[in-house]
Amino acid sequence: MSQYDYGQPQATPYPQPHAHTYVSVPPGFGHPGPDGTVPLNQPWYGIGFMEANKRFFKKYVRFNGFASRGEYWWSFLGLTLIGLIPSVIFSIGYIMVFAGILSAAASASYDGSGAGGVVTSGLGFVFLLVGGGLTSLISFATFLPSLGASIRRLHDAGYSGWWYLLIFAPFGTFIIVVLLAMPTNQEKWQQDWFDTSEG
Repeated sequence: MSQYDYGQPQATPYPQPHAHTYVSVPPGFGHPGPDGTVPLNQPWYGIGFMEANKRFFKKYVRFNGFASRGEYWWSFLGLTLIGLIPSVIFSIGYIMVFAGILSAAASASYDGSGAGGVVTSGLGFVFLLVGGGLTSLISFATFLPSLGASIRRLHDAGYSGWWYLLIFAPFGTFIIVVLLAMPTNQEKWQQDWFDTSEG
């Protein structure tokens, strides 16, 4: 009796790689409707500066969905411009404190009093506190919307929001900036990324 009396051995079936299931995107998705706006649960392609910044705050803590490049980068520019105000106040305070210290040192070496820089330093500390306080307030108020916008932007480019954790790795910030700048890639969208809330 040979080993093949009962037929040839069957080939070992290897599992086939799973084909990517493409997500069906309805026509007009992400483009303005008759009223000129796009529902909040969709990305807005071709958005301008003011509308992008309004949507940034309206979509305060939405982590599902998509954000177009314009929607993300216009709001990033808006936050940068808002952040310049406390930065300028803080810088003025820093310069005033430094000038006050130099003035007090020069006054002390000249007449021994050192009182010349007290007013400048005191006012400088007020500017430092106001600038630092405003910076902290803006940072806390915009942390969650910024995180949500970044995750939605990664989704739009075809990447999972979990990629954002690269920000904690060395040079991870540079990788994240590159991923955030990538164009829309609807072929890689996944069904669970869609924002199912009302527009």
